[in-house]
Amino acid sequence: MISIDTSLIVRVERTIRRQGLFNPVDTLVVALSGGADSSALLDLLTRLPDYPLRLIVAHLNHSLRGGESDADEEFCRELAARYSLLFECRKIDVNNFASKCRLNLEDAGRRARIEFLDEIRGKFGAAAVALAHHADDQAETMLMRLLRGSGMTGLSGMAYRNARGYVRPLLDISRAEIEQYLRIRGLKWREDASNSDTIYLRNRIRHELLPLLEEYNPAIRSALVSAAAIIGGDETLLIELTERTFAESCRVGEGRVLCGIAHLRTLNPALRRRILRHAFKEMAGTLAGVSRRHIDSICDLITSDCPNARLALPHGIAVVREYDSLIVMRADDTTLDTAFELPITEPGSYQLPSGGCLLVDATNAASFPPEADTVCFDLAKAPFPWLIRTFRPGDRIVPFGMSGRKKVKDVFIDRKIPVSERARIPLLFQGNNLIWIAGVCASQLCRIGSASGNVVRVTWQP
Repeated sequence: MISIDTSLIVRVERTIRRQGLFNPVDTLVVALSGGADSSALLDLLTRLPDYPLRLIVAHLNHSLRGGESDADEEFCRELAARYSLLFECRKIDVNNFASKCRLNLEDAGRRARIEFLDEIRGKFGAAAVALAHHADDQAETMLMRLLRGSGMTGLSGMAYRNARGYVRPLLDISRAEIEQYLRIRGLKWREDASNSDTIYLRNRIRHELLPLLEEYNPAIRSALVSAAAIIGGDETLLIELTERTFAESCRVGEGRVLCGIAHLRTLNPALRRRILRHAFKEMAGTLAGVSRRHIDSICDLITSDCPNARLALPHGIAVVREYDSLIVMRADDTTLDTAFELPITEPGSYQLPSGGCLLVDATNAASFPPEADTVCFDLAKAPFPWLIRTFRPGDRIVPFGMSGRKKVKDVFIDRKIPVSERARIPLLFQGNNLIWIAGVCASQLCRIGSASGNVVRVTWQP
């Protein structure tokens, strides 16, 4: 009969292999608090028969419990020495850090740990950071996120290995099994009194909610862990579908994400929301603070009949609807601030501050009606100097083929030119007369007749 401690080693090694957490000869940073979970993890990692790992023990002293915190540090130092392992430690005043950064203690401690562990991992070129989260932690995490209204991403629980390179070899092991293992091995650990303080949500779930739920289902912990595994598998599949559909629906470039509204409208609403979350994360780098309400507001832009609208979202992100396009961008994006004025005094090539250039050259062949990016003018009707500048409210033109003046803004609307593109389109003036909206519309005032002899061709190269 296999002993309990040997059985646990076999199960942990199976988890490592199945989940591909790390390779046999890798360097690992082991996050050690001195509690039962991390003490058991350290011991187990030193006993894996097929994994001759190089282990670096890392401990962060949060300075939250005075002498007790210092005693935890000393315990970890001695434990690392007992295994003849390198020991890295840092002391930080988490209370002060939380106050300075306006965070609660839990969040401040988590951020400090991540920064510390990432630094140690980089220092030693470690393949991963090993954390001691176990099955009971997974069940508690599921309930915490359910109470906060998380979607599938949150309800998939903690990953065996996350994108940061943190691994959880004990995620299939219960807290009771861990403590039993330690007792059988005759190993000691430190008890953190704050784990009983029900001021923290996780502790209230652990000591109050889970025992209550066990009255309805004695196996509630394993049921929650199983549900997290199932949801996690489905979430992985949906992530693949989201990334594939995002590539079909959207384009990333020039510091923004551009999505086609027509295609977004054809998607299942749940997939559409995932695409929008993905687009937001592309720009913000995080989904923290983004709620269902924010995503639903973007969906309303997509389904609305209003061709132009703008939303302000967390992390300084703006979402702009422009006709058939949806743009996710930084709210402080200044790439559209391209206002300029440039005199045109003679034929030549003129570089435009907004990008591209204007070519002006003499020609014998007058092409009218004008082409998209090329137009001809009779210098007898529109002599130099000209002025080329960007659009201003109130600008008007007498469009080719018409007799009355029309607002340039209305021309843009009729041609469904996005608001963000309007600032990029040069306007060509002769005196106070607008004679060309480059690439859009030429003026009737400069129609070339059969007697026109001094003709120039103007080409806009965006």
